[in-house]
Amino acid sequence: MTTDSPSDFLGRIRVRAWRLHLDTPGVLATVPMLRGVWGAALRATDEGAYRALFDVGDGEVAAYLMRPAPAEATPAPAVEFLRFGPPEPLLDAATWAAWRRAEGMGLGPDRLPFRIVEARPLAWDGSPLAPGLRQPGFTLDGLPMPGKADGRADSPCRLAFPAPLRLIRDGRLIEAPTPADLTLAALRRVRSLAGSDADPLWSSRRDWLDAARSVPHSPWVGRRLDLVRYSGSQRREVELRGVSGHLDLPAGPGPLGPLLAASTWLHLGKGTVMGLGQLIILPLDE
Repeated sequence: MTTDSPSDFLGRIRVRAWRLHLDTPGVLATVPMLRGVWGAALRATDEGAYRALFDVGDGEVAAYLMRPAPAEATPAPAVEFLRFGPPEPLLDAATWAAWRRAEGMGLGPDRLPFRIVEARPLAWDGSPLAPGLRQPGFTLDGLPMPGKADGRADSPCRLAFPAPLRLIRDGRLIEAPTPADLTLAALRRVRSLAGSDADPLWSSRRDWLDAARSVPHSPWVGRRLDLVRYSGSQRREVELRGVSGHLDLPAGPGPLGPLLAASTWLHLGKGTVMGLGQLIILPLDE
């Protein structure tokens, strides 16, 4: 069984990522809270830009996401804001204008103003660059596996999901995902963001699933972890059910390496716009 390299398809997905360092006096800011006020500000700033980013149709995915910054990111608090696709001057201008407007709209029940102290672009390895709003970003082909300097496909690693992972099969939450489940979710994500160019990759999914099932792995170790957020459109709290945990690949990811490395930026499953399904790849002591 052989699988074609996904590099050509991953090279069609461009990521532009920023780390936003915030000053939020009197409020413990969360990603859903920030996404909500930014979305409202974007809609008030530019209806067309709002529709482009929020009103995605069936089978489409939003070309952005927000997620918590790593705990070591300073100054805190900080979030990471990702946009998928090449620079679009008009949409980009509306995006940042909305952030400025959101600062004054405020957070929490008392609508306390906040401030973006600094916006730093992120490199392909997640390291922060000089402050700035404009950047070309990077494509997802050729990313090494995180955690090991050699990036070898046989380097033992742990696939960790600290945020809720929402993989759904036959209408039910997958509570103990396997490498095959993660691979299928990654292929779906690539196809959604790369468009019809990735159809050949999706057509070969059975081969990819066979490859995933052949990768040695430990059983899933984790627990249920749900996210409850307020939906302005539905005017009620919505519960997003997920799982948090990890599984180990003692012989490394093998052919899954490029897809998994890309997934650290793509996120997997449902609710990615709020940082759900974030994959962190850690070295595994041999």
